[in-house]
Amino acid sequence: MTQPAVKPRNPVAAHPVTSAAIAIGIFASIFFTLWVPIYARATPKAGDFPFFYFYLLAYMPVVGIVLWIVIQLQKRLTPPSRAAASAREEAK
Repeated sequence: MTQPAVKPRNPVAAHPVTSAAIAIGIFASIFFTLWVPIYARATPKAGDFPFFYFYLLAYMPVVGIVLWIVIQLQKRLTPPSRAAASAREEAK
């Protein structure tokens, strides 16, 4: 007797909270880069350096961390490869 084939679920539909966190992280990274009024001003200043440079110094590491988190969340969404799954089954 054959078992009915199970249709694999879409990983985005299977994990809506994780997918939403990925979308928000990417959207925020792009939005705060393109929304110029946040950083396009001359004050406050520290010496001769305008706010723009301090914004970049703080923003770039934050974007790097956010995108690293997004990559880690995306890894959770992708199913393991069939080769890795068959290797695990053979090891049992």
